[in-house]
Amino acid sequence: MVEQSDSFLVEPIKRKTSSLLNRIFALFTRLCIVFLIILALLTCVDVIARTFFFYSFSGTYELSELFISVVVAGLIASSFFESHNIKIELFSKFSMFRSGINSLLEILLSLGALSIISWSFFSKVLESYEYGDTTSVLGLKTYPIWIIAALVSVILLFLVAISMVRLIWQHLCALPNEKLLAPMLMVGSIVVITLMYFFQAANIQTSPVFLVVGGFIAAYALILIQVPVGVALLVVGGFAIGGYLGLNQAFAITRNVVVGTATNLDLIAIPLFLLMGNFATVSGMSGQIYRAASSVLGSKKGGLAIASIVGCGGFGAICGSSIATTATFGKVAFSEMVERRYSSALAAGTIAAGGTLGALIPPSVVLIIYSIIAEVSIQDSFQAALIPGLLALVLYCVAIFVTVRLRPELTPEPQVFNKKTALIDLINAWRPVVLFSLVIGGLYGGVFTTQEAGSVGAVLSLVFFIFSPSFSAKTFWESLQDTARNSAAIYLIYIGASVFAALMSFAGAADLILEYVNPAETSNLIILISLVVIYLVIGTVFDTVAAVLVTAPVVLPLILGMGYDLVWWGVVTLSLVEVGMITPPLGINVFVMKSVVGDRIKMTEIFKGVTPFLVADALRIILLVSFPAIALWLPSVM
Repeated sequence: MVEQSDSFLVEPIKRKTSSLLNRIFALFTRLCIVFLIILALLTCVDVIARTFFFYSFSGTYELSELFISVVVAGLIASSFFESHNIKIELFSKFSMFRSGINSLLEILLSLGALSIISWSFFSKVLESYEYGDTTSVLGLKTYPIWIIAALVSVILLFLVAISMVRLIWQHLCALPNEKLLAPMLMVGSIVVITLMYFFQAANIQTSPVFLVVGGFIAAYALILIQVPVGVALLVVGGFAIGGYLGLNQAFAITRNVVVGTATNLDLIAIPLFLLMGNFATVSGMSGQIYRAASSVLGSKKGGLAIASIVGCGGFGAICGSSIATTATFGKVAFSEMVERRYSSALAAGTIAAGGTLGALIPPSVVLIIYSIIAEVSIQDSFQAALIPGLLALVLYCVAIFVTVRLRPELTPEPQVFNKKTALIDLINAWRPVVLFSLVIGGLYGGVFTTQEAGSVGAVLSLVFFIFSPSFSAKTFWESLQDTARNSAAIYLIYIGASVFAALMSFAGAADLILEYVNPAETSNLIILISLVVIYLVIGTVFDTVAAVLVTAPVVLPLILGMGYDLVWWGVVTLSLVEVGMITPPLGINVFVMKSVVGDRIKMTEIFKGVTPFLVADALRIILLVSFPAIALWLPSVM
């Protein structure tokens, strides 16, 4: 009787505790994004004053750089609480890869990674106070802001720790009911190998080959058992640096990476562009773009499919995400195409392929990250991606045109063109046109920087959303929450990849790669073809951000060694990874499309539908690799 009473009392307490933690975290993350919107508003005011009144507020840049640290500190912790970090779930369907042992290891490593990040903010407080750091223009003390960032990070760490302790207890209670032998052997082997690597890294005689190869093996082994990519890279990179150079050096490097990430104004463009995309989605811009394109192009054979490609390209330019573009247009366009007797395979394949335009046509979140890693101009990268992005869109339209000519039964007879309807739909699509023109025009025209472009886009899309019929408090808060989740996941993987890249730098990875793959002795064409194949394979498994960050430490020295332009290679890399997202048998966009349409179509049909677009992609990659001027001409003239 007593046991029943205890159980009766404990379960509601657990539920109330969980609910309270969820509400606290939701409040913190939403406040972070609200604060980001306020900073974006201030940036917009500065842009307007500078552009129209030739007046700039002193110290705006450095204040934004400082206050953004509070936003980043709050965002990063939210990804741990909600377990929304980027993982590679290639083997998740196998029971040994999703056992309680794996979950326990993930929780412990994640808690350790967040502790290190929180310590970095706290350490920055002590450093800024000790040295009396001030802003260069306004002369303000910096440590009060760092105190706020550190407090936010530490409070959220405490809440995450409470949540994770509960999870650890739940997993420990469930372990006796699991078949433990296989997962224990697998996880135990990986842990032992990783520990041996760390101990060997502490040996002063450790060879660069061991550090580089062993580092990648240890990191990929942890990623394989579904430890979040950012956590795996941070743990392996940090501990290996600690063994190789000493713990003090490891902590100093990690702190510098965390602080540098938290104050990087180029990186803050990522949550701003994600916010712009979320507000554009919930305000109905995707539907307006699709209706305008279908009204104009629907009178052609295969016109709705072409309209879907154009719509994906237009919305992708606002959204900046392949997966989000695919998911959104899967809901908007698939049903309408099937109802008009389009082949379901062609309809699904068109949207899955069109979604890849989301990351390629600027502004692109992935290109921002690549540009920072490669230390090239973000504006140059955006300019370089525009023509290849438009080329991809045109080749996709050509692929549809050829497909429906060869197999006319895939599409119905074209509808009669209605000039009045087309004109009305085009007028109704004025919001996305204004948004895209202002953001891209201002960015390409040199009116504002990448961060300012993100601020203008986020504020303008918010205004459009507020005055749209779909506006509600619920959708507004959900948009903030979604932006916080995705931004936090990207920030964590960027921090982990930066620490891991530091390890590769200390180990001499660049010299090692050039020693074993000597461009002077090996044909550049063979190296490029090998990289093309590798990236196509990686793109089928890895998230786009993860694919770029994980491979950058190895590939960029090789590209520089061959004398190629890093801006051009960024466009090629992004193109390859995006093609991988629709390549059988594991294209991520295809799985996203399948999740949207459910049982209405089989997976094999979607892969069949993307085949014509893979042919178009192959032609585009050949052109990009053979003629770098396709990407480099526009930056050269601007």
